Amino acid sequence: MQQFLVAFILAFLVVSCSHAPTSSANAKELLEEKYRPLVGKATKNDFIENFGEAEWCRPAGDGEETCRYYKKVQTKWVGEEKTSKKDYLAYDEVVADFSRDGTLKDFKAKAQR
Repeated sequence: MQQFLVAFILAFLVVSCSHAPTSSANAKELLEEKYRPLVGKATKNDFIENFGEAEWCRPAGDGEETCRYYKKVQTKWVGEEKTSKKDYLAYDEVVADFSRDGTLKDFKAKAQR
């Protein structure tokens, strides 16, 4: 029983320590890694599944379209004193360019953590 308890505590500590906070650069890199292989394949529906409806879409030349997808991750608070705390949004954003056939042509990812 004692060995089980020690093993459980060690496993818990390993899992707890492995979840370091994500930086903005890491979050952006994760978005780029996710969507880079989908250039030429992904459609608006792929973005809607992850972000919800686009914030806006603008037609570009020759039937192409650019859309902005935005997802609030959470509200974060910084500061020590109760009266001086400030909030900011942690978010993911992708501005995606779609070709005439509706597939992803190019994108720009942005994230704040």
